[in-house]
Amino acid sequence: MLTVLNSHKKSYKYINLLARIIIGIVALIYIYFRLKDDIDTHLSSLSVLTTENYILLLIALLLMPVNWGIEAFKWKFVIRKFENIPFIKALKHVFAGITIGLTTPNRIGEIPARVYLLDNKTHLTGLIGVTFLASFSQVIITFLGGFVAIFFLKENVLFKNYFTLWMIVGSFITILLFLVYFYSKPILTVIQKTPFLNKKKWLEKFSFLSAQEKSTVLFFSLMRYFVFVIQFYLVLTAFHISINNVAAFSLIPLFFVISSFIPTFVISEIAVRGSVALVIFSSVSTDSLLIISAAVSLWIINVALPSIIGISGLKQLKF
Repeated sequence: MLTVLNSHKKSYKYINLLARIIIGIVALIYIYFRLKDDIDTHLSSLSVLTTENYILLLIALLLMPVNWGIEAFKWKFVIRKFENIPFIKALKHVFAGITIGLTTPNRIGEIPARVYLLDNKTHLTGLIGVTFLASFSQVIITFLGGFVAIFFLKENVLFKNYFTLWMIVGSFITILLFLVYFYSKPILTVIQKTPFLNKKKWLEKFSFLSAQEKSTVLFFSLMRYFVFVIQFYLVLTAFHISINNVAAFSLIPLFFVISSFIPTFVISEIAVRGSVALVIFSSVSTDSLLIISAAVSLWIINVALPSIIGISGLKQLKF
C-alpha cells in the first residue's frame, strides 16, 4: 500500500513538473509569434535612436519593476485577511500570473493563477473575489483617465461633433463603475435575484473590504497608472514622436482605455495596440513605423519581459 502511495506521489510530482514546463514553453512560443512579424521592422526603427533615446528606453525599462511592484503591494494588501505573504513572494506570484495569463484570452487566467499559487487554498472563492476587485480598481482608473482625457480633446475630430454625448455616456459609466466598486452589496442583492447571474456568488467577496480599504486599493491603481503614462511618454519621446504635456496627458490615457477594452482573443495583443496607437498618435506623428515600434516596445517592457521572469515562479504551481 505504501509503495502504491509513493508511486502515485512520484507520478503526481512528474505531472506537475511537466505542466509547469509546458506552460513556460507555451508562454515563450506566444511571445515569439507575437513578435516575429514585427521584429525586423522594430529592429530597423531602433537604428534611428541616439544614446539619449536609449537612456529614455532604459528609464522606461527600470520603471517596469516599479509598475509591477505597486501591483504586488496592491495584491498583498487585498489578500492579507486570507494569507499574509511577504512582498517578494507576492511579486513572484504576480510575475507568474502574467506568464500563465499570457496563454489565455485577454489574459483572464492571470487572476486565478496568482491565487492558485498560494499555499492556503481554503478560501479560494474569497481570494479570487478580492483579486478580481484589485483588477477591477485598475479598470476604473483606466476608464476614468480616458474619460478625463476627452475634456482636453473636445476639438478633436473624434469627439467634436458628439462631445455632449460622449460626456453623458462617460459620466454614466463612471458613476456605474464606482457604484459597483463601493456599493456592491445592494447591487449584488439585485444581481442574485437574476437567475442567469446566480452562480456568480464570488462577487459577494467585494464586501470583505471596507470603503477605506477600497479607496487604498484605488490609490495603488492610480499610482500604477501614473507609472504607465510616464513609461509610454518616455518610449514615445525615445522614438522621436514629439508630444507636448497636454497631448501626452490626453492621447496616452485615450490609448490605454481603448486598447484595454478591445478583446484580444480575436486579434493579437500587439496588433491591437499597434493599430490603436496609429489611430491615436497619427495627429502628432506621420511616421507609422515609429508609432508601432513605441507600442511594441511598451508591450515588451511591461508584458513580455515580466512573463519571462514569471516562468521561474511556475515551480510553485501545483495541480
